[in-house]
Amino acid sequence: MSVYVVRLAEWGRKTLCRKQIIKVQGIWRRGLAGASTGTTGTQPWITATPRVCLHDVPTSLQAGGLNPNSPVTLAASVTDENGKKFVSHAHYVTDAGGGVDVDTSISVGGSYRGVFPAGLLTTLAPAPKEFSFLRLYRRDTSSPWKIDIKVSEGHQPLVSDAEAVGEVVLERHLMAPGVRRIPIHQGRVRGVLYIPPGDGPFPGVIDMFGTAGGLMEFRSAMLASRGIASLALAYFAYEDLPKTADEFDLNYFEEAVETLLSHEGVVQDRCGVVATSKAADIAFCMATWLSQVKAVVSISGAPVAFDSHITYRGSTIAEGIKFGFENIVMDDKGRLYPNRQLFVTEATPDHPKFIPFHTADDDTYFFMAGGTDDAWGCDLSVTMTRLRMNKLGRGDKLETVLYPGAGHILEPPYTPLLYHSYHRHPPVLSEDGLQKLSGMPMLWGGNARDVCRAQEDLWPRMRSFIIKHVRDSSPWYQERAR
Repeated sequence: MSVYVVRLAEWGRKTLCRKQIIKVQGIWRRGLAGASTGTTGTQPWITATPRVCLHDVPTSLQAGGLNPNSPVTLAASVTDENGKKFVSHAHYVTDAGGGVDVDTSISVGGSYRGVFPAGLLTTLAPAPKEFSFLRLYRRDTSSPWKIDIKVSEGHQPLVSDAEAVGEVVLERHLMAPGVRRIPIHQGRVRGVLYIPPGDGPFPGVIDMFGTAGGLMEFRSAMLASRGIASLALAYFAYEDLPKTADEFDLNYFEEAVETLLSHEGVVQDRCGVVATSKAADIAFCMATWLSQVKAVVSISGAPVAFDSHITYRGSTIAEGIKFGFENIVMDDKGRLYPNRQLFVTEATPDHPKFIPFHTADDDTYFFMAGGTDDAWGCDLSVTMTRLRMNKLGRGDKLETVLYPGAGHILEPPYTPLLYHSYHRHPPVLSEDGLQKLSGMPMLWGGNARDVCRAQEDLWPRMRSFIIKHVRDSSPWYQERAR
């Protein structure tokens, strides 16, 4: 049977309108940023532009055919792979024509207030019946988020039985058409490699998250959708890897770099690392001791090996600072976060446990990002690292940005705010200092609007940084391009 594929010159950009229709056999692959269409009569309607897109693309919502100057509710809901439901809602008042446009209309209540075009997406949170510390992220990167948006009359509560008068389902993809997902089980290395569409060669990165452990693939899938080959790397609490973050051997990460660079579609002489939270100290060590690592993106991290002992070729290269129970605050909801004074005293520019990444090769560069409302104080690490590098005459090797009002968790655009979550591997010793706590809720900080702004700015900035210092600065690539 003949089937048609719709592609855009740049998939997921709603500003593009030129479409190329390609006839293929077998599969319908939706590669368009398509808008749903509303009813032109007096019946209520709601539209999304684009309705189908990559997840880092903003979507505009408009509703119409409603009673003029009347209260209405827009509500969003999505169910994750574990069957857990996440919801958000906003109260609007229609204009004189009976319409609402989230790009310009003011929410007067609900999950957010004011003009906030991405509000329904970024305030999605566990439904009232669900465990309040759940984290919403996509595990199956091959399937899109399907987010149900409904409009109903009146100002309804978060979960309502009111009949919807209009509905549209958003499809937000993590993988663009043509992205290849390649499971990696090579030597000791465990992960998944995502390769962009086309022949390449593409700039490559190692992609790691923090003390949640296991394997998270969504950011790598999204990086590959934007032209960067990304190895989502597991490094503890996964298969046969170490169970905890207590000790790491840099040889494992060196092997991961070699695995990435050996792929024919990747720039072969250098790579970058994208690291969140705990993984940042490993990334700084990689750039210091592994000559092929030329660009490090640290998101809410620090060049200090908190909680870990790191070795390389049999020798200790970083001895971590432990989080003792005396340094931890527990709020009235049982959420843990460190006493900020710990970072004031431990993240000073001259602290002896700073990883000596200032000794990295001259063509190695670093980018640190953080939020000023980070409950774990990584904004102080950004500031202190800037002071340290300036003092050592290496300030030109470090780019930093602090986002006002953002918290610890900064992910690709339109990922919902994660203000707090249940954490399987909190890096905190018990009161007697002998064993780790386990299974505790953690406070991360931030608010939806400021986190959204931060993520919209950080995403293209970090991609440009990687492309500049990996692909564009690669002698191997420049020679090949001649």
